Amino acid sequence: MILSAVVAMTLTQPAMAAPARADDSWHNFIQLWWDWGVVYSDLVTITDQGGVIVYEGKPGWEGQGLGPGNTVVLDADALVTPGDWDGNAQADWMFRSSDGGLYLRTGIGGADAEQVGWGWDVMTAMVSPGDWNGDGASDVLARDGAGVLWMYRGDGSGGWLPGRTQVGSGWNIMASIFSGRDFNADGKPDVLAVDTGGAMWLYPGNGTGGWMSRVQVGWGWQKMDLIAAPGDFDYDGHADVIARDIAGSMWLYPGNGAGSFTWTRRLLNIPTPALFG
Repeated sequence: MILSAVVAMTLTQPAMAAPARADDSWHNFIQLWWDWGVVYSDLVTITDQGGVIVYEGKPGWEGQGLGPGNTVVLDADALVTPGDWDGNAQADWMFRSSDGGLYLRTGIGGADAEQVGWGWDVMTAMVSPGDWNGDGASDVLARDGAGVLWMYRGDGSGGWLPGRTQVGSGWNIMASIFSGRDFNADGKPDVLAVDTGGAMWLYPGNGTGGWMSRVQVGWGWQKMDLIAAPGDFDYDGHADVIARDIAGSMWLYPGNGAGSFTWTRRLLNIPTPALFG
């Protein structure tokens, strides 16, 4: 949700057993040899100085960011984590520059940024819930200035399928829109959104590009100015939400695996970023 290479080692040891995952391996950014084959969800951050740092959702590794913190990503004002966008079995990330250009990076040690879009500065929110329409390739959802929500379909090999599809309207009442991954654990990607009154809503996807009925899953979220759902960050088998409050503290809100929270939030030992996804 980078620039220095991390070399993954192929091990002969069997993978360690793990609880059920809240998302697929293509949501993960770092698969290192010390993970012993287990998939951990990661939080991608961009600092005020433009450095990209990934925090691995692994017990005991909180706050130990991996990635090129001294590398500058110029002019990034939005961050999107679509999963494996280009079909190379590594999770990717995108950033939007202030001139509206959209750029793709492959994995934590991918090649130089590749421009994959223009004119995205007209969008007031961007998110990738993964494969929204069920065709096997990741997609991007974006809200325009009129509050219309559009689906842009990925082609599974780093590009886009022709055209776009309107999938919602009236989304300008939302202060924050972000991927829910599979927040309600029904096997389909979801979207989470916080409205201007601070209510958090779960918009379950139907797996074919549409929606199930929305459900309110929280309130008081107007106190948070950055929110993301990287997947199962605390490694309990359920998708979680991470948020930064207006005082600059980072909090983990554990999901309960049924589309809501355990309400046992805890403070994270992660430096405050400028952007995360």
